[in-house]
Amino acid sequence: MEYFYHEQLTNLDETGFGILKIDRPNSYAPAHWHGALELLLFVRGSAVCKFSRSIIHAAAGDICVINSHDIHETRCSADARYLVVHILPGAMVRYVPDFDKLQFSLKFDPDDPVKSAALSQLREHMERILMGMEFKAPEDGLEIQGRLFSLTAILVKYFSHPVDPEHYATNRNDMIRLEPLLESTKVRHDQLLTLDWAAEQMGLNREYFCRLFKKNMGVSYLTYLNQIRAAAVCRELETSDDPIARIGERHGFANSKMLNQYFRELYGCTPSEKRKQFRGMVADGVF
Repeated sequence: MEYFYHEQLTNLDETGFGILKIDRPNSYAPAHWHGALELLLFVRGSAVCKFSRSIIHAAAGDICVINSHDIHETRCSADARYLVVHILPGAMVRYVPDFDKLQFSLKFDPDDPVKSAALSQLREHMERILMGMEFKAPEDGLEIQGRLFSLTAILVKYFSHPVDPEHYATNRNDMIRLEPLLESTKVRHDQLLTLDWAAEQMGLNREYFCRLFKKNMGVSYLTYLNQIRAAAVCRELETSDDPIARIGERHGFANSKMLNQYFRELYGCTPSEKRKQFRGMVADGVF
């Protein structure tokens, strides 16, 4: 099962870049979308990335690029570690006027020496960015910023192509239309939300809403809602010692059976097993 939500990115700086280092046991980034272009460099472990109807099995050294407004999710192994770079198209148009009308792909003929060299340069920039984040020397911020611009230039020069205007408009309009409902569902997931309520938020009758939501999101609204709830439970397990059943109730689960069902589908383990993983990371000094 999958669920999708719109993610408001908070790690973007004034230049339109954002970087995150992800290091979690059996981590799962639920299916979501946002307005930024996303690059992922896997430096340890393995992962499965799903986006644009594609599935990539990534290992250390692999890079994935995900276009803005593309629904995507990432599921990682217990020892996975990766770097995420976000690039906001609206900030890049000052340098490349049509940046927001470009699509990016790292698929190319492996015998192409030019693109192979460009991909190696892209990987080196991301590895250096990660090193700068870890060492935090006074000059690291300047070097990281320079490398962010350099890797963006490589993407534009070697791995971009104009997007189909009709596809771009349709995809973007669908996401914008759904955004208020998705945001409201995230905020109110702990409440009793029904199909009738969701349909009313979009000004549609129930039957048409169900078809529209499933067509664009790939799952039913109630599946989406319950997986939002399971992800919220997982976040609270990192910091709370409350009984798991009580945490589940706080996030809208009426019983533990349903919580365990969705939790296993998202994280491959029970909530109690996930709590043990978090406590093990605290003991090891990861947190």
